[in-house]
Amino acid sequence: MKLFSFYSKSVYIQYRNQLCSTTTIVVCALTVAAFIAPYYLLSSIKPGELWDHQRAVYEQPRVKFLYEYLFLAELENPDDRVTSVVTCSSFEAYNTLTEQLHPCSDVQVVPTDADHDQALDHLTLGISFNPPNLGARLSFYTIYFFLEATISSQCLFTVPAFVSLEKLASPSRSFESGRIKHHGYLEAKQTTTLQCPFFMRHKKSHFSDRYYPNENTTLDGFKPEAIRSKIRNTNPAYYEYHPERTDWTMDDSGSITLQIDVSIGGADSRELAFLYKTSLWWKLCQFWGSYFPLLFVSLWVTVKIKQYLFENFYLRAVEVKPWKDKYN
Repeated sequence: MKLFSFYSKSVYIQYRNQLCSTTTIVVCALTVAAFIAPYYLLSSIKPGELWDHQRAVYEQPRVKFLYEYLFLAELENPDDRVTSVVTCSSFEAYNTLTEQLHPCSDVQVVPTDADHDQALDHLTLGISFNPPNLGARLSFYTIYFFLEATISSQCLFTVPAFVSLEKLASPSRSFESGRIKHHGYLEAKQTTTLQCPFFMRHKKSHFSDRYYPNENTTLDGFKPEAIRSKIRNTNPAYYEYHPERTDWTMDDSGSITLQIDVSIGGADSRELAFLYKTSLWWKLCQFWGSYFPLLFVSLWVTVKIKQYLFENFYLRAVEVKPWKDKYN
């Protein structure tokens, strides 16, 4: 009758010696070397890159329009070359300084959530106004507005988002009425790496909102470049508008409509990446992932070296065979 193997165990031999002996020193040295060798091997393969000190995180922010905007248009009368200015602002301080009311007949905001994930994918702002004089032609225009952008994949941050177009020339010298539409996307900008709190370390990057114009702001403080400079100097990161293309048409409606279409994520999601400092635990995970396979090989090689040294009696030890004691 054919026999089948249902249980087996390996035969082992023990090699014993005193604690204070050359054998103890050699075995301890081999064991320590088994753990140190993978580290030095990794250091030689990836010098200075055992773990990432920072990593890029792509996240579509949750954006909200704050209804804080400013629009300024310069028009020129072709007959007498007199320049007139049209302003439309949500800032009372600016309206007081310029002694202007709100001549813009229509301000529209159209948010779009294309994939229904409760995060805006597009936001379109439209401002319409009637030229103060018949036949006046658009020369230059400036527009900006603020968005509230929130990210939370690593930790909760409210990041400044500033959409601006500063003193752009009219697409045509004879532009009296019609529509101008700018297409672009939000782009992440960063001055320092973001820091999230983790266990045993509660340091977190700080964002400031001191860039908003207030009742004490002068006319120069309302300029887009001044606001952008404040955002850049007081925040570790921010979003700004990157224009791609401009469409425009002229008509006989008697009014001028300016639109800004802002794409948030989607095909431009790579532009929304921020760099984060890696936490201690993330570094340990990265290091362990590379270190463990080498450690496994190193321990296996150490076992083979000790086996060779003891079996060939390069190290003195008493050879003990437990099965002989059991059956004798």
